[in-house]
Amino acid sequence: MLNDSPKSIAKEKRTEHRPAKLRNYRVEIKLVAIPIYQFRVINVTARGAGLLIKDDSAFLSMIEVGQVVEADFISPRGETPSGLYSAEIKHITELNKQEYGGHKLVGLSILKNLVNKLQPK
Repeated sequence: MLNDSPKSIAKEKRTEHRPAKLRNYRVEIKLVAIPIYQFRVINVTARGAGLLIKDDSAFLSMIEVGQVVEADFISPRGETPSGLYSAEIKHITELNKQEYGGHKLVGLSILKNLVNKLQPK
């Protein structure tokens, strides 16, 4: 299920700016019949996010690239994205940086907002 072999590590294709340091930005993901998992977001744009997940997390055995999940983005300052979204798992990448040793980066691509925002007329 994991997509972390040397051949599968994604080349940098991102074009959007990502803040250098995010503080207290989290994503909660709920899978059917599984407790809610909460992860630290290490980079984010309006179209996606990178989640930091420990190598030994049981969550990694429950997901795969291409899977669509409901992700509740918890932004400390209400920045976009914030709220409940449908998101696709785009990659699961081994991190070689000393700062994040023992973790994987799970890339989410936002598909759509799941909260129906009614605007008053």
